[in-house]
Amino acid sequence: MVRTPRRRGRTASAAVCLALAVAGCSGPDIRSGGPPVKLCGVTFWSGADHIGTTPLTASSRGMPAAPAASRLPASAPYDGGPPPRIVSVSSDCSHGRTVVVSPAASVRLRTVAKDGAGRVLALSLVPARPGRSVEVHVYAYAGTRPAGQVLTVVP
Repeated sequence: MVRTPRRRGRTASAAVCLALAVAGCSGPDIRSGGPPVKLCGVTFWSGADHIGTTPLTASSRGMPAAPAASRLPASAPYDGGPPPRIVSVSSDCSHGRTVVVSPAASVRLRTVAKDGAGRVLALSLVPARPGRSVEVHVYAYAGTRPAGQVLTVVP
């Protein structure tokens, strides 16, 4: 009798979702039943059984002028709430971006991955008031040049 190897832990679809999230090319809302996502050496804990990832669009329409430094919301510790919204702002781990989250007061920063120069690679956001979904813009800049943006709902 020949036995086929059994996969333990992640399903094939979860592995694909994680691979896409790490590459920064995931769809607008990929759900994974697997473990937390690890991006550029930083673990993004989900706080639930799934994680939603959102990449930037290439559009720079309506983006404000590039700031001198990232403007991120205040940090928030893990509170066991809904899964955070993870936004990938770079396609690799060596070229981070200057990032602006607007309005920053409506969300909290759960986790951030940065490159060696301290620029943002990916970040996870949760609502400032638990139980309330909020819509925020995330703008990314490569130096002073717009790199992309996303309008996303943080659950």
